[in-house]
Amino acid sequence: MYSVNGQVNREHKLKTGLLIGRFQPFHKGHDYLIKKALGQVDKLIIAIGSSNVKDTDNPFTYPQRKKILEIYIENEDMENKIVKIFPLPDNPSDDVWVRNAVKKAGRIDVIISNNELNVNRFFEKAGFKVLRFPFYKRNIYEGKKIRDLARHGKRWDKRVPNVLAPVIQKLLV
Repeated sequence: MYSVNGQVNREHKLKTGLLIGRFQPFHKGHDYLIKKALGQVDKLIIAIGSSNVKDTDNPFTYPQRKKILEIYIENEDMENKIVKIFPLPDNPSDDVWVRNAVKKAGRIDVIISNNELNVNRFFEKAGFKVLRFPFYKRNIYEGKKIRDLARHGKRWDKRVPNVLAPVIQKLLV
């Protein structure tokens, strides 16, 4: 059961979903979202958003985030379910950004995101179905909070999957 454009659907699984995220860093909320998505789609494509940005809010480069995702996918034995990872750079034109995502993803049946301000609105405007899941413990698993904890020398590592904590730690140094 899932919500697509506010409607509950109890039918069959969708074939291919596109999940867009910044993964700055990848945390247990992302883990939850991917697993929920894979309960609704046969295959998942992941676009790493803001792939062309590196700043305080985006400390990890696209290659670093892709490597972290690949480690996670291998550890979770999802190689046959997550079929593609690609960079999705920011673009001042929302329409161009959506077209770039769709062109790189290929055939997709649904968009998976909780980003109401940008992703969901842009894709719904373009006529795509959007699958939404509630945030998982957002007060704990949020990239900004994790980055702030790391920046201030506080414990953040329990907020990311165990296999990723040492990898992310090395990148923070």
